[in-house]
Amino acid sequence: MFLSAYTLSYGSWTVIPSHWDRLFGEMRDNGFDAVDLSFSESEAMYSMRAIEQQIAMAHRHGLKVLLIPSRFAGRFAGAPYMVSPFICAHPEWTLPGYPGCACIDVPEVVQASVDFVEMIVKSFDLDGLIFDEPKEAETPSSHPATVARYGHPGTAEDARTSMLEYLKALIAAAKQLRPELSITIFNMPPTSPEFTARAAGLELVDHAGFDGTLCRKSYFHETPCRTKASVLELWPRICREAAGKCGTFALLENILIPASEHDEYRQELETTLAQVTPDHLACYYYGHNNEEPEYIQKITMDAVRSIK
Repeated sequence: MFLSAYTLSYGSWTVIPSHWDRLFGEMRDNGFDAVDLSFSESEAMYSMRAIEQQIAMAHRHGLKVLLIPSRFAGRFAGAPYMVSPFICAHPEWTLPGYPGCACIDVPEVVQASVDFVEMIVKSFDLDGLIFDEPKEAETPSSHPATVARYGHPGTAEDARTSMLEYLKALIAAAKQLRPELSITIFNMPPTSPEFTARAAGLELVDHAGFDGTLCRKSYFHETPCRTKASVLELWPRICREAAGKCGTFALLENILIPASEHDEYRQELETTLAQVTPDHLACYYYGHNNEEPEYIQKITMDAVRSIK
């Protein structure tokens, strides 16, 4: 099992290299094979040197580095939510009814996205890319570019076709520059199998799957609840959709956990790791917005060390 530590916007603005040195060493000691670093338009403008230095230090600790192209044109998750400067500069290219999300039937949007991925691959000594939750993958578009492409306002199937071709273009651009890169893609669990199974079957994809919960969660003081399916619930679907196409992937959402759910989290984490065996497993390293972050980190690291 390939184990990676999911980190979003880590050390990209307040930069303390000694923290990187300590944490990358801890990741290696805890059995991680790689660190996953998010990379958004903000990093592209302000943190190129910082990302380059993080990558070099992670490699010195024996970790591979997978970069997560994040939030570009509003079409992926990854780095914490932010508006895309690119699409803000081109409001005429937004998906009707979805401000901040680009219409990917606009050729300029596709080309700019390809350019962004190519810039990442050319600039950094990477081992792979992770495409985190393609957004609005099945949302019909009435944009003039969609009507021109399909001859009518778009349907959900048209949206799926456009997103799959968009992903193919991004992946092909990366692999043409660096054929050895690993490519992981994971989708939002509510997305239909009509899309996610086809995404897993895209040429050049190495791992595909989903992220999932491990307990009830809360953002602040509201009553905890399940916000999406659990990893255990999603595991049969991950295996079914990847079968014969690519390796399996799962991301453990050890985030947003209030203290009241600690016992539930620990028990479900242990059960999940006993039953779920993806080819590529990721979990958040110091998952964000936990009520007791050190406690959750210890539970998580104790569990992942047991499988390595």
